[in-house]
Amino acid sequence: MENKDYKVDEISFTKLMEPPLRHKILIISLTILMAILSIIYLYFQPNIYKATSTLEISGKKASPSINDLLATALSQSSQNIDTEMEILKSHFVAKMALKKVDFIHHYYYVSNYKTVELYKDTPFKVDIKKGYGVKFTIYPKDNNKFILEAKKKGEESFEKEFEFNQWIKGPYFEIKVTKIGQFKYDKYIYEAENIKDVLRYLDENLKVKQATPRASIIVISFEDSVAQRAQEYVDALAKAYIKQSIERKTKQATKRIEFIDEQLKEITKNLKASEDKLADYKKRTNIINLSTKAKAVVERTSKLEAELRKISLEREVVQALYEQVKSGKGLENISIVGMGLDGGSLIGMVQQLQDAIIKKEMLLQEYTNAHPEVIKVTSSIIQLKYSILQKIKNMLKLLKEREAFARKSLVKEKKIISTLPKSEKILTNLKRQFMVNEKIYSYLLEKRSESSVIKASTISSNRIIDKAEVASKPVKPKKKLIVLGGALIGFIIALILAYIIDLIDDKIESKEDIEKLTDVPIVGTIPKAKDNAQGVAVLDAPKSALSESFRSLRTNLQFMTKDGNSIIAITSTVAAEGKTFISVNLATIISLTGQKTIVLNLDMRKPTLHDRFGLSNSSGMSTYLSGKSLLYEIIQPSKYENLDVITSGPIPPNPSELINSRAFKDLLERLKAVYDVIILDTPPIGVVADARVIMNQSDVNLYVLREGYSKKSFVANVDKLKEEGIRGLGIVYNDTKFSKDSYGYGYYT
Repeated sequence: MENKDYKVDEISFTKLMEPPLRHKILIISLTILMAILSIIYLYFQPNIYKATSTLEISGKKASPSINDLLATALSQSSQNIDTEMEILKSHFVAKMALKKVDFIHHYYYVSNYKTVELYKDTPFKVDIKKGYGVKFTIYPKDNNKFILEAKKKGEESFEKEFEFNQWIKGPYFEIKVTKIGQFKYDKYIYEAENIKDVLRYLDENLKVKQATPRASIIVISFEDSVAQRAQEYVDALAKAYIKQSIERKTKQATKRIEFIDEQLKEITKNLKASEDKLADYKKRTNIINLSTKAKAVVERTSKLEAELRKISLEREVVQALYEQVKSGKGLENISIVGMGLDGGSLIGMVQQLQDAIIKKEMLLQEYTNAHPEVIKVTSSIIQLKYSILQKIKNMLKLLKEREAFARKSLVKEKKIISTLPKSEKILTNLKRQFMVNEKIYSYLLEKRSESSVIKASTISSNRIIDKAEVASKPVKPKKKLIVLGGALIGFIIALILAYIIDLIDDKIESKEDIEKLTDVPIVGTIPKAKDNAQGVAVLDAPKSALSESFRSLRTNLQFMTKDGNSIIAITSTVAAEGKTFISVNLATIISLTGQKTIVLNLDMRKPTLHDRFGLSNSSGMSTYLSGKSLLYEIIQPSKYENLDVITSGPIPPNPSELINSRAFKDLLERLKAVYDVIILDTPPIGVVADARVIMNQSDVNLYVLREGYSKKSFVANVDKLKEEGIRGLGIVYNDTKFSKDSYGYGYYT
């Protein structure tokens, strides 16, 4: 059972492989063609190089002290990796990098139909005032002149001769071409892109990703057709990112210094005025020191008034922040100065707001406001703004409560001052004003000094770990993969075509095609003969597979013929199916057994039998049947023993009438008296009706079908002959591709 299943699988696989084997030339040709087309494609495709750099992103969490003016502004907030990645991909940073790397001006040379980009090492330089998006082709003539061709989409092309180093004004451009080196090629191309297209190109080819989910490492990679430019851009982008982070920090420090300087101007004036008044009063009254009670009061009131001034400064900053958040302007550049009162919590919320704003700006570069992600981020921004405003309101409320408490305490201290003697009361007030201004002044100087130090020593907490290197090998296109892919696609397409052609092709391609269509037995399978085989093939190579197949056919015919004389008719549907070839070689192989054999050419319309044997065709069947020749005059002996031939003779005007004549039947009777086997080479049955008349006179009728030539519809003719009662009907399958089991069929009744 297993052997039988294996045999069935083997047969199924063999049948499955038949269409590809039949059309192997198509498959091989198309596979090679697609591989060649892939190579041609690769020739014109520019190499793409990749440059990669890594950055470490780090930051410190804020830890502000409560009630300390400007303290929260001096601390750093934690940085968000996603936000930093978006900043790296932002057009703001890209434009900073573009100041160092030129993506706007592109120079190319053309050689062997291939366009190759030049970078920095160009023989000419172009200055452009107008003409972005225009393709300029330059054909150097000599050291002084060149031909300029300009093409712009939707505009008429421009071509004219010009001199180098002069401004050229055209219909849609204005440029100057300056020669700076020697021209090596006959054709150059120059193009200038606008910044919008450049940024789009950078967005498409830049990749920014986190090295691993838990690492604060960002990997920057960029792909470009020029390896050096890719490396320079990645380095410039990393440096621009570091620079903007420093500028962002120093900008906050600068704002703090400016704020403090404004306060110092007023405090300095007040301090000078209070100092002068105190000195003047002491001089006029000769009072130098205060009493112990007065000193204590002055100390307490000066502290309270200094506290009120600090609260006032904080309220001013917090109120300004409130107005800025409420207006929604400049939120990405908020500088939190002097928050106090849980400023750390506010810093975190502001940082989240800034992150969300940056993320929205990045999304809007690709999507509209209606995109789900943009809607989500917008909603988050609104919620954060509301939370920040509520937080600031609470801070303002707490500042108001602190102020009320300080004022209440100050009122009590002032009542004590009012009980002092007049001269001491005046001195106490002057001393108090001086000490308040002095404390505020000292505090502001201290904070300004701290801010100045921070500004001067600010460095980025982020750093470049690995700089980009110039790639030595391209990452695209994958040449081997593309060629193999092209060949594979060609193979698959050809394979599909082979099955489609086989499906729609009506030609007989195998014995199975015949066996599916008729139960008339195949009595012989004749392999393909050598190209242009002439004469008698079975004698040219007696040990060949072809000769063996005719011997097998001869053996099978022995079971189909009765003892004694036999007449074998050989026909086909149309010409060129090989009936004459079968007739000649079958007659020859039978004659080798010692049987006296004669072969008659009854295809009097297109006679070829005489050429096979090298005989004259001046007389034959046509002259005999028309009464112009005697039988002994038309029988020609071949050069092979036991084999005679009757050729067709000159082409008659009425071959059908001659075949249907009594003379033809008498001829067969006379030949049967002399010959053991009579082979009749008949006209094609699908062309004329002569063959049917002949087949009724025959003992065996062989119908020739040729592989790759005869149509499947021809098999219906065989079935029709069977229905008509034609005796001894069998099929000879001709011109088949030889295999070891291509012949050796038995005949079964």
